[in-house]
Amino acid sequence: MSKPKKVNKIDCAVYVRNAWKSYKKPNYVFTGLHMTMMKGSIYALLGASGCGKTTLLSCIVGIRYLDSGDIWVLGGKPGSRGSGVPGNRVGYMPQELALYGDFSIKETMLYFGWICGLKTKEIKSRIAFLVKFLELPPAERLVKNLSGGQQRRVSLGAAMLHTPDLLILDEPTVGVDPILRANIWNYLVTESKERNCSIIITTHYIEEAKQAQTIGIMRSGHLLAEESPPQLLQTYKCSNLEEVFLKLSRAQQSQQDAEEEQQRRPSRKEFKEEEEEHTGDSTLQEQHGCCYKFCHDLRNLTSCGRLRALMTKNTLRLVRNIAGLLFMFALPVIQVVLFCICIGGNPRDLTIAVMNKEVNYTNLTYLDCPSRAKCYLVNGTPTYEMENLSCLYLTYLEDGDTFMQEFYPDVDSCHEAVRNGSAWGCLYFNPNFTNALVERMKKFIALREEVLDLSEIQVWLDMSNQQIDLTIERKLGLEFTNFAVDILKDCFVNPHIIMPPVVFHKPIYGLEEPSFTDFSASGTLLTIVFFLAVSLTASSMITERTEGLLDRTRVSGVNLGEILFSHVVIQFFVMLGQTILALVFMIVVFDVDCVGRLELIVVLTLLQGLCGMCFGFVISSVCTQERNAVQLSLGSFYPVLLLSGIIWPTEAMPYWLR
Repeated sequence: MSKPKKVNKIDCAVYVRNAWKSYKKPNYVFTGLHMTMMKGSIYALLGASGCGKTTLLSCIVGIRYLDSGDIWVLGGKPGSRGSGVPGNRVGYMPQELALYGDFSIKETMLYFGWICGLKTKEIKSRIAFLVKFLELPPAERLVKNLSGGQQRRVSLGAAMLHTPDLLILDEPTVGVDPILRANIWNYLVTESKERNCSIIITTHYIEEAKQAQTIGIMRSGHLLAEESPPQLLQTYKCSNLEEVFLKLSRAQQSQQDAEEEQQRRPSRKEFKEEEEEHTGDSTLQEQHGCCYKFCHDLRNLTSCGRLRALMTKNTLRLVRNIAGLLFMFALPVIQVVLFCICIGGNPRDLTIAVMNKEVNYTNLTYLDCPSRAKCYLVNGTPTYEMENLSCLYLTYLEDGDTFMQEFYPDVDSCHEAVRNGSAWGCLYFNPNFTNALVERMKKFIALREEVLDLSEIQVWLDMSNQQIDLTIERKLGLEFTNFAVDILKDCFVNPHIIMPPVVFHKPIYGLEEPSFTDFSASGTLLTIVFFLAVSLTASSMITERTEGLLDRTRVSGVNLGEILFSHVVIQFFVMLGQTILALVFMIVVFDVDCVGRLELIVVLTLLQGLCGMCFGFVISSVCTQERNAVQLSLGSFYPVLLLSGIIWPTEAMPYWLR
């Protein structure tokens, strides 16, 4: 492991001392690492995949934080005020592609140029140079239609676009033609000499690193050596750098095997003098990284260029994905249409089994059942001619399409029809139903128990479906009331005597016959908009992060507040379109009752969508993969639906759940 050089950190492009970093302790990515890179030099960082190179670079550019240790970049700490890191002083080409496939080469360059504060005219001039220098196809070609090597060159061009003070390139020459690779190295050497540009480059082509002023050889989280190429060859008595790398790797492996059981964290005393100079800042960054970063974002005011770039990026990603865009607007319409068609209607064609002892059984679908209900006055005395009132009542049940009547010869077969699912209920009429009912209507006091029993309609229901059961009970009661009122009117009797002594007047709010569709329409609309916002926000943020786009954007100086704001603005217009379409279908097409101001409905719906966006941001922050985000958002759907009061009143829930 190399010893740190004694230099002034202010004079260094990158200065790292005693750096420790882990994603899951006690497994450290690198331990006690030291790195020194002078300004205006090219530093080649060599090492196998998984040795910690990419993590080290992400700490240098300020998108990750050390567990302990110090990093100074271009004379300041990454993320500190005025350091320009992350920001336009750094150009960063990550290991992954980290480009928007639906952008053209020109749009990609404009995006990164605007973020870095360049004017459009400057960007176009640089595009012309980079397209020619990197041998790229026409600038109007979409990135997703390029070959892998061409995409890597576009990524390299985006990093070099704004001529930064520090250029960090992670595997820039992979898949590049040898001649072009040589041209790229010549360009980097020229930039280093003429502009004093500092360049860190990682590569698998060990021999090409000879052109660097300094080579750092990294393995298993340790920097084994840090010298110029001639010095390395001379020190380790090797003819080429590959032999040096192999020799150092074997030596480290032998040392690790010998000390495997004695490994412990080294003391930091030897670096005490260097750390005393910036203890306060280091503690703030290392122990309070999240708070430090948040405060840093608050201090940084946004710029029109960055917002313009972010808005353009989000808009282009939407409009270039035509299928996704159509789906986003079609889905709420489909959900609203299905809701209005399927929810709130009255059950129809419910089979009711009837066993009528007043008349003889005919067959399953027909009952020969003549009825008569006449009243007239003889010398001032009412005279009644009533026959088979049960049949008359059954004709009332035939009105509308609620019931389908089937007739059975006995009570047992009627019950069996309900048990086996052939009917929703069984109605039984006693043999002397008509006479008992007439006597019941004539005498309200001192009626015999036998008369009361005979005048009742016996009902057995299949209570497995509450909504259908309530419909049957309501329909049977309502039609009996209509049936009795008509008879009493014909017999010169005030029909109010059979009504319960409770009078329901016109409702203060709502309809006399409430519709479940009208009741649940608002909740359904809010739920649709809420979860569409959740899924869209979470998926877009996670996609950007997993593809490396989020980190690359942050390295360019864009803070999280700007990223979130740009997503909110663009998705606000998406939500507005979704809300308008859903309301048009609900109110205009399906005539859902709208009580109140329409503009207030739109505002409340958009606010609910904003809540959905916030929840989507939360999901994207706790989930690393899109499938986990989908599972979390789907898993939250049912609890939210249950607790919203759409399915069942919140007043019926326990107090602690309301």
